[in-house]
Formats: sequence, structure tokens, C-alpha cells
Amino acid sequence: MRTSLYEGLYSKFTDEIRAGRLKAGSKMPSVRRCAEENGVSRNTVLGAYALLLSEGYISSRERSGYFVANFESPIPSFTVAARKVPPKREEIKANITNLSANLIDSSLFPYSTLRQLYRETLSGQNISILGQSGMNMGDEDIRLSISDYVYNHKGISCSEDQIIIGNGTSYHLQALPSLFEEKPVFLMENPGFASTREIVSDTGCEIRDISLDDEGASIKDIRRKTTGLQGNVLLHISPSHQYPMGTTMSAPRRAAVLDWAKAQDGRYVIEDDYDSDFRYNGHPIASVCGMDTDGKVIYIGTFSRTLTPSIRLSYMILPPALLEKYRKRFSKYPCPVSRIDQKVVSLFMDNGFFERHISRMRRVYRSRRNRMLEVIQSAVPSAEIKGEEAGLHFIVRFPLPEKDVISRALGSGFRLQGTGTGWIVIGYAHLSDEQTERFYTFLRTLMPLEQT
Repeated sequence: MRTSLYEGLYSKFTDEIRAGRLKAGSKMPSVRRCAEENGVSRNTVLGAYALLLSEGYISSRERSGYFVANFESPIPSFTVAARKVPPKREEIKANITNLSANLIDSSLFPYSTLRQLYRETLSGQNISILGQSGMNMGDEDIRLSISDYVYNHKGISCSEDQIIIGNGTSYHLQALPSLFEEKPVFLMENPGFASTREIVSDTGCEIRDISLDDEGASIKDIRRKTTGLQGNVLLHISPSHQYPMGTTMSAPRRAAVLDWAKAQDGRYVIEDDYDSDFRYNGHPIASVCGMDTDGKVIYIGTFSRTLTPSIRLSYMILPPALLEKYRKRFSKYPCPVSRIDQKVVSLFMDNGFFERHISRMRRVYRSRRNRMLEVIQSAVPSAEIKGEEAGLHFIVRFPLPEKDVISRALGSGFRLQGTGTGWIVIGYAHLSDEQTERFYTFLRTLMPLEQT
């Protein structure tokens, strides 16, 4: 950063004072003399002296000039360490290709439409939102838009009054325990979302692991882990496309989960529906919330994968029994999402842009999924694949130990995520054709004997 003349002169004098070359009580050069010696204007000297005065390095005596201040303790000298410049993000991205499941292709977002909607929001009658704080559960427009969407596409019939706007799934999960007099016990799929587990753990709630089978969260394990357990219990599941195993919970299993919940007061199911908009085979499966007739399901949805992660907007649908508790508990807290973003997303949904955007993304992601499946099956024919019917990832078991594959992939410029079960997560939504082809080249090195 460029330094002005008076700042340079100021730094020169502070260095001399710290080093003791200008003694306490000694007189500073006059303004005229200082200007001549340093080849600067008098105004530059006055600026430097004013800064020294304001920070107490010198004092001013009327008709006598400026003097170095007396310090009770010596002033330590210091040096500014050279700044360590990290590698450019572009260089990091170029070196390592991340195949995580939580990445999307943000270039698919219709930015021209977004700019148009922001202009519309910040002009005309909509501009009035800038002068008001909005509703604490979220503005009515966005809640109505979401209510229509989940009814038409998720089979969920709910009032907009049941919908709470947040800035991410973590916001809702942190709020839920406070709706109960005693902290609830969380049942969580294992393996599952590590970040979600950490968030729940931070609330101080007990966590009990639930195993998985081919139909999703094991109902036998759910019943076993809650036998004799009184009080509030929250079962957290991702039934549409379980993370990371990719399982889609069967309809009978969903019914069994609902039967478990309604068998005892205080039991609820949290349906974390993080990527169900992307289903490639057959019709979308009805949500657990849509099947619920007893007010036992808490539904959480997000726009992070369907729009872009930078628009931090999520929503939670509460059953009536918990809704009143939420209103009383959080009435004094403002909605954490900008009213401008809420309005833009509402317009995006109401004008049909959202459905067209989802359709386009689904076509692109299906094509990328198909290509990745071809790459893996061609390079390693003995590989097993699961969970490819939906979402933005599937899992693969290679004929090598999980840790070995991950280590060898990193050495070839690919970051893979394991599950601890022998299966490896393959996220494909964000990959370019060139990255997919490079991954094919890497895969061929895993099983060279299979290519002979």
C-alpha cells in the first residue's frame, strides 16, 4: 500500500524515538527546518507532527515548539514481519480436483435473471422492504412461495404460517432443542453428515447412532435404541438420498418410521431433504412429511444445491404442536436472511424460473452422472456402485482398500471422501469433461490387470 509523505515522516520520527536517538524532553526540529531538511512542504511536516501529537509521542509548548514526550516505560521497538502470501486459490483448484458430494456447478445459475430480479426488488413498490425489518419467521411472500412449491413437488400440505426461514440447516438444528423443556435425544444415521453431528453435539444433546440397511435407517435399530427411553427423541434422517450411502428409504420403511414416532409423545422425525430435487430414475418419491397425518415430522429444506451456496436461504416446516413453542421462544429474534434475498428468491419461484432452472440442472447433472458411471465401469469393471438414482453423488467400492484408493487418488490430484465402510463417495455435479477424463486416466492405474 502506498504511504503518503506525512506518514513517511511520522514513521521516521517514531523509529528515532523508539530507538532512543531522540531523547525524552529533547526539542523537535522547527517546522521550517524540518521541511527544508526533508525536502517536503510545511503542511507535510505539520501533518506528521499532528499525528505524533495525537498518539502522544511529542508535546507542544506555546511559543517554544515541539518536544519529545517523557515515557514512564521504554517504548519497545518492533518490526513488521513479512506477510506470507498463500498460494492463489486458482492454483490450489488447478492442483487438486475435489470429488466431494456437496459441490455444484454455479455456472449453471441464470445470473442475468438474478440481476433482473434484484433490480426489480430494489425499485418500484418493492423498495419499501428496505425501510422495515420484516417478520421474524421470514417474509410472507417467500413462505407462500415455498408452501406452493412443497405442495406441488414434495406432496406436503402446509400453511405458510408453519414455515420458518433460516440461513442454513444448522440454524434450524440449533433452534430445535430449545423448543423442549428438557434437551431431546437425537438419533442420527451412521455414517451420516459429520457437520450435522457436530452442530447437534454443540447443542449439548445426547446423540445415539442408528445403523443403515438397504432400505435406509434401520427400524430395528431405531426401536432398540429407544426401548425404555422416555422424554423427547428426534430422529434425524435423509430419506430421499441418504448421505453418504445414497440409499433411498422405501415406502414401507417410511411408514414404519412414522408408526414409531406416533407410538409415544415427544417423538419427532427430522426429514433433512437436502437434494431430493435431483432424481433421475422414475418419479419423485413422496416425502415422509407428506405421508405424516399426526404432526410428527419436522421438514428441513435448503436452496444451497438448487440455487447457489452463496444465497444462504433454508426453511423448516414445523408441526402445529411445535409451532406455538417456536413463536413464543423466538418472537424477539429477527430473521437471519436479508429481506432482499427473500424477495428475489420468491420472485424467482413465482415467475417459473425456479422450475425451469431445476429442469435444466437435472438434465446436465444426469448427463454428468451417466458419463462418470461409464468412466468407472469402463476403467474398473469389477467396481460396485450404489446410490446413483438420485442426488449429486453416488458411492463406489473398488477392489482395493478404501484408504489405498483415497491415498493414490490424492497423489494423482483428486480428493476423495471415504465412508469408513469400504465405499467411496463420488461427487460429479461440478466436474468438467476434462476433469472426468483425467479421473478415468487415474482409475486405469488402479487395476491394470483388468485392462489386459
